[in-house]
Amino acid sequence: MRGMMRILTGQLNSVEQDNAEGVHNALQDVLGLNQTGGIAGLLTQLTGGGLGQHVQSWIGNGDNLPITAEQVQQVLSNDQVQAMVQRTGLPVAALLPLVAKVLPHAVDQSTPGGSMPA
Repeated sequence: MRGMMRILTGQLNSVEQDNAEGVHNALQDVLGLNQTGGIAGLLTQLTGGGLGQHVQSWIGNGDNLPITAEQVQQVLSNDQVQAMVQRTGLPVAALLPLVAKVLPHAVDQSTPGGSMPA
């Protein structure tokens, strides 16, 4: 977990870094990345929301395609967004851009070697 946080915070500016761990933990909990099969459900949701090419870039070994806060909001359910707001204490306007930066790296780190975990 700490290794992934180091990678994630390297992608963020100093204000974002202050909230990175909370957002990372919220992503882990709310989106099910800590649960068995949780990453598969999230990736199915993202792919179904039109982000299949992005998802494939995050899973693969190449560069991660970026996403926008608007894409995050379109793909995640209102319940998921509100749960992350409650978990982090950040307003939606601050949370979604941070999720857009953290999510590709979180998925990339959760799919080592370019494949889904067993």
